[in-house]
Amino acid sequence: MSAGVLLTTVAAVVWIARPGQQSSCTAVHIVPETGTATSRMLVASSSTGIANWHTVDASPPTRPGEARYYSFAPGAACSFTGLPTNGFYVGVSTREYGHADLCGAYLDVHGPRGDVRVLIADRCPGCAPGQLDLSTAAFEQIADRSDGVAQIRYSVVRDPLPAPELIYEIKPDSSTSWLAMLVTGSGNPIQRIALRSAADGPWHELNRGMDNYWTISGAGPGPFSARVTDVHGHQVEISGISLEQGERYTGLSLYTEPFPEPPPAPTPELAATPPPRSSVAATGCNT
Repeated sequence: MSAGVLLTTVAAVVWIARPGQQSSCTAVHIVPETGTATSRMLVASSSTGIANWHTVDASPPTRPGEARYYSFAPGAACSFTGLPTNGFYVGVSTREYGHADLCGAYLDVHGPRGDVRVLIADRCPGCAPGQLDLSTAAFEQIADRSDGVAQIRYSVVRDPLPAPELIYEIKPDSSTSWLAMLVTGSGNPIQRIALRSAADGPWHELNRGMDNYWTISGAGPGPFSARVTDVHGHQVEISGISLEQGERYTGLSLYTEPFPEPPPAPTPELAATPPPRSSVAATGCNT
């Protein structure tokens, strides 16, 4: 059994097998929140993801929902690698997951016993919109594991701090005729990625798959530049991309530098009183 099938089976068992866990949620849609008082924008969704266009208002939208837990393991739907199994993660419903539309974003979840911030890293096939499948470690931050299910409120975080560093990885079977890349560390949901092979060449939009990889055919040998845009309009360009495999750390962030320069040391104030007469006389000046 593959890791993806195993995760799907585990998630379905957790949501279905526990007694007394009939859903009482109505359909709710996850909407990215804003961080400024003047911001108002429309966020587009994919045809299979969040079904409608949503207005993002200045006040962060918080939604009611239910949370359960499952044993997080490698092979999550968003294709993130190297995540420790005891971290804080969440799987969202298939409808909200769409074409991996929310992968890499964060939710703030408020439960009966506390709060937790979780990375959207997985899809929960057995969940309805508004139902969250939390990793065990995350669930234990908001409720007692013996409860099995918790009534919650949750919201998508805009520009979570500290700003993560953008990392990209080229899929091993990429070639000059077909390229797939995974971008992590976005903080916010990524809306689009475009690629070009020359500094003044045209940009070509990549297509996002259910596995969160962005693909394009006939990209050529490279090197490439990638333009990453999130749902809030933040944009950054990554240059020097080749077909070489492996993770690459960019040193860039979508909405602020992840490694800000330290502030300059304060300049000492000049003395407000004149120097003593003895020091003036030492210069040979007449008094």
